Amino acid sequence: MDERVLILAPRGRDAHVIGGLLAGAGVGCLAIPDLAGLLAEVGAGVAAVIVTEEVLAASNQGPLVDWLERQPPWSDLPFVILATRQMGPRSVQAADRLHAIGNVVLLERPLNGETLISAVTSAQRARRRQYQARDHMAAQVQAEDRLRFALDGGRMGTWDLDIATGTLSASATCKAIFGRAPQGDFTYADLVAAIHPDDRPHQEAAVRNALRMHDDFDIEYRIAWPGGEPHWVYIRGGRKADTRSVRLTGVALDITERKRAEAELRRLNETLESRIAERTAQLSESNARLIDEIAEREKAQAAFVQAQKMEAIGHLTGGIAHDFNNLLTAIHGNVELIGRRSTDERIQRMAGYARDAVERAVKLTSQLLAFSRNQNLVLKPVDIDGLIHNMNDLLLRSLGHTIQVATDLKAGALTARADANQLELAILNLAINSRDAMPDGGALTIASRVENGWGEDLKPGRYIVISVSDTGTGIAPDLLDKVFDPFFTTKSVGKGTGLGLSQVYGIAQQSGGAARIRSALGKGTTIEIWLPLAQVEHAEHIVDAPPETVLRGHHEKVLVIDDDPDVRRFIVQCLETLDYDVTQAEHGEAGLARLDTDRPTLLIVDFAMPGLNGAAVAAEARRRQPGLPVILVTGYADTKAVERVVGTDSILRKPFKVEDLANSMRRALA
Repeated sequence: MDERVLILAPRGRDAHVIGGLLAGAGVGCLAIPDLAGLLAEVGAGVAAVIVTEEVLAASNQGPLVDWLERQPPWSDLPFVILATRQMGPRSVQAADRLHAIGNVVLLERPLNGETLISAVTSAQRARRRQYQARDHMAAQVQAEDRLRFALDGGRMGTWDLDIATGTLSASATCKAIFGRAPQGDFTYADLVAAIHPDDRPHQEAAVRNALRMHDDFDIEYRIAWPGGEPHWVYIRGGRKADTRSVRLTGVALDITERKRAEAELRRLNETLESRIAERTAQLSESNARLIDEIAEREKAQAAFVQAQKMEAIGHLTGGIAHDFNNLLTAIHGNVELIGRRSTDERIQRMAGYARDAVERAVKLTSQLLAFSRNQNLVLKPVDIDGLIHNMNDLLLRSLGHTIQVATDLKAGALTARADANQLELAILNLAINSRDAMPDGGALTIASRVENGWGEDLKPGRYIVISVSDTGTGIAPDLLDKVFDPFFTTKSVGKGTGLGLSQVYGIAQQSGGAARIRSALGKGTTIEIWLPLAQVEHAEHIVDAPPETVLRGHHEKVLVIDDDPDVRRFIVQCLETLDYDVTQAEHGEAGLARLDTDRPTLLIVDFAMPGLNGAAVAAEARRRQPGLPVILVTGYADTKAVERVVGTDSILRKPFKVEDLANSMRRALA
């Protein structure tokens, strides 16, 4: 859902002041110039709109009112109207304008900042409830569609009987079971008349008992179709009471073929028992095939749902990366500029502390974004003990205060052949599984050791073994052989996908190792990841490189396009410091509008922007100005899509340093 707040206050500095006030309160907002811009943005989804009353008075609000009237039933976009203080009541025209908009909070100026923030956050909260109502309605429709699909697949009809009026409502399938046309009339009297006279007393007794005892009932009886053809039906239902009426509701199923089969079996039983055995075997085989098909269908559906979930998580984390890295870019860049321009040792030291904090934030973000990655393993020598040690902060944040985390690291300086990012994800998955197995708290131990490989699942050689042990509920012995199977889970319905351990198993195998498990009910579980020792037995030590010489420009013209004002301001300041001539634009359309007049030597554009994204802007810019060098700035973790547009060398990943920007400029201009 979109949490943005639009600000339409074109006069003076109102929009700037309001935007700064809301940004300080953590509210994302966007200033727009006129009602046309407002209509363009609300279609993309917003939480609320702040508008000054004089704009409504001076503009034709007919298109806005038309848009509001076309909102879906769940939507009622809230407006915060900033009114000018007046002595008497509003004119009829002014009151009509507010009434036409509908969901309005009226704030009289001058107003207190807390009042405005409170009104906006209340509007956001109300809009959030509207989004929840929309999602609930969609879920209801989806549930009804699934139920309808299941009933149609099982050839079952539904019926509902109002006891007070005797009105029977039957689905098309139910009518077909009684030999009636889907659009034809079918009353309760028609239903009773169709029942075989010998079976009517049983049906009437079942109905009376359901009404009197509030019990469900199921009954089989014979019926005759309008043409006289005999059939058998199975009816299951029960009493449903609400504040308006007492009803019976249930399902119907044509069991004629089953009854014929039973009659045939009885006939065969009377003649030859061997034929019964043969027929029973055939039925059992068919039933087994049906069960296998149902199981495969459920697995396929679970895999599809999981794929959708992971795709949604990928989109979500990509957006989080962009927004969070925008903040880190502005913070890191401005701290670096402060450090460069100051000769005060104390300020230099404080700037260094801030840079270290940003680096830690970047690392934490990259660890969290591992959930959305989908890539081949990149196997390199990995310092296992160092990797586990560096995960302490992430593990403590993920597991909570009820879990005591300890480490027993004995791999030392030896390295294993693995993909560091995927290995972190595997260890985190195991830790979260252990946390779920200890709902009342417990102890989690992550250890490493070196052993010779043994068993059918490992080639001879030396391995580093990573073990994750907990004091949780444990796993039953008969389930241990299944825990690494895809879609198998010991958690309750809705609590697990069954893919976590299978993913750990896959990572271990693709790395040339294995995954193993030991567990006992009530005593906890230990899962081991065996990874082969790397040929390079010592991890490479990272040595801080000497400061690079910043490559300066020669007053080349550069156009910077970025919707984030803080990031844009930082890039412009850096380029001006590096002796470039800079112009700027706040979004893709504005940047393309400046292209013909500015005629830049190089274009720097943010990838993720509202409206035209950076790739679209780059393509259009190169169409207008062939051969124009382009640098795409992105905060996403997975940049494969960006690399396909401009190539690896033309990407600048957030957050970046002044040296990174300078080097990217020279590479692009070369």
